[in-house]
Amino acid sequence: MTDAPDAPSPPAETGSPARRAAPANARARRGATSKPDPGHGRCTPAWFGQAARGLASALPPNRTGLRLSGALRPAALAALKGDAADVRAFGLSLRLYPRDSLAEKRAFLTPQCFDPHELAALRDAMGPGKVFIDAGARAGLYALIAARAGGPASRVIAVEPDGRLRRRIAFNARQNALAHVEISGVALADYEGEDVLRYVPGKPGAPALTGPQTPGGEAVRVTTLPRLMDEMRVTRVHALKIDAGGGEAVILRAFFAGADPARWPDLLIVERADLEGRNSPDAAQLALGRGYRIIETTRMHQILRLTPAGAS
Repeated sequence: MTDAPDAPSPPAETGSPARRAAPANARARRGATSKPDPGHGRCTPAWFGQAARGLASALPPNRTGLRLSGALRPAALAALKGDAADVRAFGLSLRLYPRDSLAEKRAFLTPQCFDPHELAALRDAMGPGKVFIDAGARAGLYALIAARAGGPASRVIAVEPDGRLRRRIAFNARQNALAHVEISGVALADYEGEDVLRYVPGKPGAPALTGPQTPGGEAVRVTTLPRLMDEMRVTRVHALKIDAGGGEAVILRAFFAGADPARWPDLLIVERADLEGRNSPDAAQLALGRGYRIIETTRMHQILRLTPAGAS
């Protein structure tokens, strides 16, 4: 796949974590406001694809709608000019790559079926002064939707170690004048990594960190969420989404261990541990022991809120 000529990926950080902090934050802030890319509309699908997409977007926002949309998918994808599709969805002008990931395919064809309960809870949580961190942002759809809902007085941080996906987030943020979207290229875990690790792309829906001897891939810095918050001067996060392909509990355990309870989010969205038959540690169970309660379990996630007792 050939990406659109988006802004260049930030250079790799060097030196000690303390010396990296300020430059990395400055680069993240500039990510959504640098030189404009070829504008939205250059990759608009052909008319028959737009018609198929219009029919699909009118289907009910449930499993039935998703199943029925399968009949319209071939026409919608055949109408693409290359790999990208410039569309309107979620009140945003988006450039999506529907052949590249399931999330972007769903957002392209059936945006009404794209995590509607999670996004409703996130929109309710956002507002002036509110902070949302999207840990494992992938194409950044949650981050972009939160930034639009929260307005310019909110703060949104998209954490995504894949440079290709970071460029997609930056492009869409620029096209929608969402200058308050910040982008970090670290990989979150439960340790600070000074050795070179590799973030292996190729399948953005299922990334993996591997050891330094792995050929290819992308060198990334590994750190904890509390450390990243300190470096980006986040005193408290109000909403947090963790979608790390099985590493949610590892990230969340390090967060609870390293962050004062006053910094814990009111809203927590974590990918389910039992997706696709995998047997990964359950982040939701970990949160339940810290004063959270599950308010909804969806097809992909569990949505939790911090109880007043847990916040105290």
